[in-house]
Formats: sequence, structure tokens, C-alpha cells
Amino acid sequence: MSEVFQTLPWQRALWQPVAAAIRQNRLGHALLLAGPVGIGKQRFALSIAAALWCRSPDAEGQGCGVCADCRQVLSEAHSGFHLLRVEEERRDISIDAVRALTEKLQITSHDGRAKVAIIDPADALNTSGINALLKTIEEPSPGSHLLLISERPQALPATLRSRCQRLRFAPPPPDQAHAWLQQQNPSADAERMTQALVAARGAPLRALVLLENQVLQQQADWARSLLDLAAGRAEPVPVAASIGDINAAAFIHWLYGWLAQLLALRSVNGAGPDDSAQQSLARRLGPALLDRYIAEVQESLYRVLSNANKVLLLESLLIGWVGLLARSARNPQNAA
Repeated sequence: MSEVFQTLPWQRALWQPVAAAIRQNRLGHALLLAGPVGIGKQRFALSIAAALWCRSPDAEGQGCGVCADCRQVLSEAHSGFHLLRVEEERRDISIDAVRALTEKLQITSHDGRAKVAIIDPADALNTSGINALLKTIEEPSPGSHLLLISERPQALPATLRSRCQRLRFAPPPPDQAHAWLQQQNPSADAERMTQALVAARGAPLRALVLLENQVLQQQADWARSLLDLAAGRAEPVPVAASIGDINAAAFIHWLYGWLAQLLALRSVNGAGPDDSAQQSLARRLGPALLDRYIAEVQESLYRVLSNANKVLLLESLLIGWVGLLARSARNPQNAA
């Protein structure tokens, strides 16, 4: 029995009702898998698809990973399996792609078996695409299942969220995350695993990537650059050039999480990583100004996937960072 479709340890409580629904042929037509990056939402969605078709499921109802149907799911070649992503050089999922998907779901499969469509990320659906999808959800064809994956479910319209059964994914307890990371990367020491989990905001899959790709040092350099900008020891344009267009998307995603840590450091008792420089910086920032800047970074997460000039985008963000600090300094009462 292959482990490729086995649910992750922290997902088992979520899997049990899903497996029961599959066995009883009452799995919902639309599921919203919501949670942070690196928590295993995509893997869970693939596990659902495999479980619907697997010829030799295990006692937990999970796909074997070796039968013809499971292999076809892995290769994205199964006749009933459809995956909708953001196309290259686009910032959203086009209405044409959504229409093509809904047409496929309306066609009855020749063997009467289930049809599954994974939309990842659902946050990238535009208004026209969402409206087209709503009709499919309201009038689903028999045996069709939509699995929407979202890091930011609050950004989806209520009309869509209310029509989906939501599965909420959260980071596991630290000891469980550490144990899983130790199994995946036995050579990593406890301190590095802790650093990776902090950088990944508790998401084990993201932490594993950080450990294996030596990203932690790069992120430490980025944090140092932001602190240098805050102290006037660096300038935005050279810092943007040092990051470069190749790392732009990774930097902006990291920046979004780093700013979330700053918000945490402003909360009760300064909860957050034990970093005195970062704590001092957090106290300098006006919360309303920081919220607006985080919204700007969030928008940049989508712009960086388009054909926008990535270095110019980085320059704009870093100039905005310096401006945020300057405005906070001019109005110190806002930082209280």
C-alpha cells in the first residue's frame, strides 16, 4: 500500500467524515478546503479524488496509490479528473477556463463514475468565473464534485462560500509538526526545525521546503534588509535589485508572513518570535498604517504572478515600507 494518498497525521480528524461520506455516496458537490499554505490542502484534495476511484482502498478509505486509477490521478490523466490552475502569464483563472470546466462536468461519464474538479487556488477566480461556477454548484450534474482550495477564503464572495461545505485546515501542535519533520528530514536538528516552523507559521510542508532548500538563510537576509531599511542603513532600490525578479514571488510571500509576525508582536504580551529588533520595530508601527501596507503586499501576491515588472514591484513595496516607517514616526501616537 503506497503512502502517496495517505492523509497527513494532523488531517485524520478531517478525513474520517469525508471517508464516511464517500462510502455512503453522499460526498458534497462543492467542498472548500481552507487554510494556510503548506498545511496539505492540495494533498488532501488529491486523496479525495483517489478515494472516489481507487480499486483497492485501505481500511481508512484512502487510495492505494498503485492501481490504474490512482496512478492516473497522480499523472493528472484520469478521465474524470480535472485540475484548474492559473495559466502562465495570467494573474487569475480565466472565465473561458471555468466555462470549459463546467461543460466537462455536465457530461455524464461513460461508466457512471464520479467526476472531480480541483480549483487551486480558488482565490484566483475572477467575478465572471465565480458567477459561472455558481450555476454549476446550484445545479450540479450527478456524481460531480468541486474541490476549491483557498488560502484566503474570506476573499471569496459569500455567495460562493455559503454554497460550499468548508473543511478548515490548521497547523498541527508543535510537537506533532516536529515529529513529522523529523521523519521527513532526519538530518535536521531541533533548532533548525523550530526556525523553519516559525518561518512557515507552523505549516509543516512549508517548513520542510525551507529545510531542504536552504531557504532559512535567505529569509534571514531578507529580514536583515528590512531592518536595515528601517534603520536607514539601506536604500529600497539596491535592496530590490539584490532580491531580483527570480526571487520576487518568494520574497513577497515571505514578506506577507513576516508582517503578520509584526502584528502578532503588537498583541498581548508581545506574543511572537523572540527577536528584540523585530519587537522594537513592531512597537514603532502604527497598526492602521501596517494594516494598509499588508493589504498592499497581499495585492502584490497576485500582481507578481502576472507579467508585471517584478523588480519594479519590489521597489514599490520597499519604498512603501520606508514610507510606512516615516509616517509612523511622524505620528507616534498611532503606534501606541
